[in-house]
Amino acid sequence: MTFRAKFSVGGPLGLLFIVLIAALDVWLLNRLLNSIETTQINFLVFLMGLIILLSIPLLLVLVYQTIGCLTLRYHLDRNGIVVRWGSTELVVPIRDIQRILLGKDFGGTIVRRRGLRWPGHERGVGRVPGIGRTRFLATRPFEDQLLLVTPGQAFGISPQEPREFLKQFEARGELGPNRLLEPQIRHPRWTSWRIWSDQTAWLLIAAGMVINLALFGYLCALYPNLDLQLPLHFSSEGTVDRIGDKIELFALPIIGLIILATNLALGLILYTRERAGPYLLWGAAAVVQALFWLATFSILL
Repeated sequence: MTFRAKFSVGGPLGLLFIVLIAALDVWLLNRLLNSIETTQINFLVFLMGLIILLSIPLLLVLVYQTIGCLTLRYHLDRNGIVVRWGSTELVVPIRDIQRILLGKDFGGTIVRRRGLRWPGHERGVGRVPGIGRTRFLATRPFEDQLLLVTPGQAFGISPQEPREFLKQFEARGELGPNRLLEPQIRHPRWTSWRIWSDQTAWLLIAAGMVINLALFGYLCALYPNLDLQLPLHFSSEGTVDRIGDKIELFALPIIGLIILATNLALGLILYTRERAGPYLLWGAAAVVQALFWLATFSILL
């Protein structure tokens, strides 16, 4: 028997956050494109682009969490309870559940917890006094949750019909399990990729991105004070053999960004087989960004 989670403002609030951030990104992008089109480039333009870039991972996290909130379900049978949110499943064998407590019986107990959460979206890990480690998978505050107590940890849930849930739990407990389940949590495959815990990979990728973004920021800050025409290339004798518009300076970080994206994609493809190749690609991309800094200095100075 499957129970929906109690309705809460968690899902709509998550959607509201997503819409507001997306609307802000669209507005900033429009301002950014207008500034580029009219060549009114300055450091503020760079900041607008940086905000858009940083908002992308935030949006992805919010979308993932909001989908989890909207799809939260509790499936109960004689073998155990399976909590599903998004494409993740948590299995709690019925034989491990020692008792079920009501959150309201704790009388306003202060619960310490961590994890991304907002009103109507309670998902994370914390500690309940007298119970210990608790994983929260609910759409209601602690006072309105059921606490499944098992050896080692408890689980806070919020089925839509808690009385019916308790009644069905007792009925299935009397029947006894016909199949032994093991406590486990099943995540989507992408959450177990090795790269998430590879500090070297993230350091190399971040180095290339930071160096490239810093060059964009540096040029945006200098742009209003640069001459309209600049020497862009020098002969082997050191004389100027090409003069161009100052906007052409941005070709350097743009090319660097293309190289960075290409090496990142190739590295991710190779990463499933080995690590040396991806490290070399990402390290080379970071070195190239540094070389473009030197090329910029040689033109400006």
